[in-house]
Amino acid sequence: MTDKSTKPPSNALRVEAWRNLPSNKEPARYEITHEDGSTDQITLAKGNRIILDALIAQPVFCASPVRISDRVCVLRHEYGVPITKEMYDNDADTDRARFGVYFLDGNVRRIEEAA
Repeated sequence: MTDKSTKPPSNALRVEAWRNLPSNKEPARYEITHEDGSTDQITLAKGNRIILDALIAQPVFCASPVRISDRVCVLRHEYGVPITKEMYDNDADTDRARFGVYFLDGNVRRIEEAA
């Protein structure tokens, strides 16, 4: 986790409901390329896939009524997805003094729909 006093990227997704996220819940395979060049493949479905697809497309605000942080923890700890959180000050949209944004911190790509 890093600390930022600037603004988050303008394309960061603010999630108010599941409808703000990608909709495909079917199983899909992903490849994670690590810093040392090694790769892992994982298969995700349902909420885990939805959150990873959103993170592949753009950074995602942490605070959300759909509990994004729960899915991020699963993706990080059970699947080894390199997700980081950067902290920012003064969210004008929510009046929060501090807030976070999740980012993919590495090369993760969807390689196919799973059978």
